[in-house]
Amino acid sequence: MNRRDGFTLIEVVVALAILGTGLVMLMETQFATLVMFDDAQTQVTERMLLEWAIGEAERDAMTGSDSGDGDFGARYPDYSYSYSATQVRPEEVPGLLEIAVTVQGFEDSIEMTFFAYDGNQSDPGADTKINETRSKSKSR
Repeated sequence: MNRRDGFTLIEVVVALAILGTGLVMLMETQFATLVMFDDAQTQVTERMLLEWAIGEAERDAMTGSDSGDGDFGARYPDYSYSYSATQVRPEEVPGLLEIAVTVQGFEDSIEMTFFAYDGNQSDPGADTKINETRSKSKSR
């Protein structure tokens, strides 16, 4: 019986096949991780810019602007926002605004609608009604 030290060709080929399969699986996992990281980064950026636009829109709406648009500066040159604000049933709830904000620049534009209350807007006749009530109370 002739015995040699070492591995046979079949053993080497099987070992290389197992090693190659493992490396391919690791590369696929790494690629999937990079894709998930990119998606997460995009989602965080979308959310941050949306919150920024909501703040700008709410501030502008509270100062009397019914609509507007803007951008996010030099750091985000490809992104912009627009908004519109409408009063919701001003005869029943003066100062209640519905504000729709849209952020453009992503694959799809992102839109969010929210309500804000401006306590400075009041019923124009409310002061007169209060003064009339006070006058009636004093005259009694």
